Amino acid sequence: MMILSKYAKMIEWAIDIHPHCHIFESLSPNQLSSKKWMIEELKNIVDNKEIQKIEIVGSWYGYPLIQYLRENLFIEKIECWDIDKEARMISNMYNEIFESKDFVSVYGKNYWEHSRDGSESTLLINTSSEHMKESFYMMNQLHRKNKFYVKDPLVVIQSNDMRHIDEHINCVDSEDELISKHKIRKVFYASSRNIIEWHDERIEETKYKRFMVIGQI
Repeated sequence: MMILSKYAKMIEWAIDIHPHCHIFESLSPNQLSSKKWMIEELKNIVDNKEIQKIEIVGSWYGYPLIQYLRENLFIEKIECWDIDKEARMISNMYNEIFESKDFVSVYGKNYWEHSRDGSESTLLINTSSEHMKESFYMMNQLHRKNKFYVKDPLVVIQSNDMRHIDEHINCVDSEDELISKHKIRKVFYASSRNIIEWHDERIEETKYKRFMVIGQI
């Protein structure tokens, strides 16, 4: 089944079973462009022959990010963490339709509060840090005696300056602020782009910005 056909099947299922979900928003120009931007920059940093164990925090529906990661990196496994039950149900159906269940797992616990042994992740992703005050650095600090991230993973964090949205509790005004808030020790990439969205029948830049940093904690 072609990719577009899979998305069409997924959208049909989602609006039937979860009529109030945000499936169309998850595939908006803003969402697609931000994920593609991340992949573009990761490809300049990560060797695509290196095996990746990925953790996505605030994973929402997982796709289209998982599709892009799958097409560009050598993946052993992906862990998706999201506390929203509906989001997890949609994510699981995506994995069914896109045949990614063998390497993608979906978890409902709060990533920042769950207890387990140290993570062997090589790549940590949070593209929605504006929704949460916690950071990978804080998780690491909670496990000072036994370093939580045993592989010194690469970290990708995105945020934005869209403070008019009530759920956005951790916005930033620059990539430097994003680095400072999350205590990124080593920075490989940091930049910003104007957020794009539909305006009438055209896709246009808005006045708001998305910020991204790739580095290590």
